[in-house]
Amino acid sequence: MITGVVLAGGLSQRFGADKAEALYRGRPLIDWSIDALTPYCETIFVSGRRHRDHASVLDRPHSGFGPLGGIAGALFAAREFGCRHLLSIPCDTPEVPASLLRQFVESEKPVYAAACPVIGLWPVALAEALEQHLAEEGPRAVRHWAAIAGIDAVESPPILNVNTMADLQQLGGGDIPALGQGAS
Repeated sequence: MITGVVLAGGLSQRFGADKAEALYRGRPLIDWSIDALTPYCETIFVSGRRHRDHASVLDRPHSGFGPLGGIAGALFAAREFGCRHLLSIPCDTPEVPASLLRQFVESEKPVYAAACPVIGLWPVALAEALEQHLAEEGPRAVRHWAAIAGIDAVESPPILNVNTMADLQQLGGGDIPALGQGAS
């Protein structure tokens, strides 16, 4: 059994508005990420924000640790559901190849995407180890922690991550949100 998490706790500073809710082809970016996880996950959490259809999880050990804090919180939540693995994806990658996620799930081997390290399949058994890593001083990069945990990167096609409004427009079909909407 696999639990999914959409990592949506960033501040969207470079974007200038709440990018999780920015529209791409008429739908919020976060909904594209949820849809990408749906075929593979029985339960989907959203990290870092409230969502109308999915439970939210808090970062562990507390907020401010970036994507790893969201992954840590979701690992603990997934364990409560009796899951062995967590499939993570950011809220700002609306075109993640389904074949990549399918490859992760079918292999059941802990891995992450070299092109976008927050897309990964993480063993729930590493929840405490990740929380301990975050409690210590040191790098907070997903790649760094994955190397410590012995999790390999998998080559993948380029995956465009929407960091700016220009990135959204480059994808095509992006609708520029009104500035001043609450960034998250």
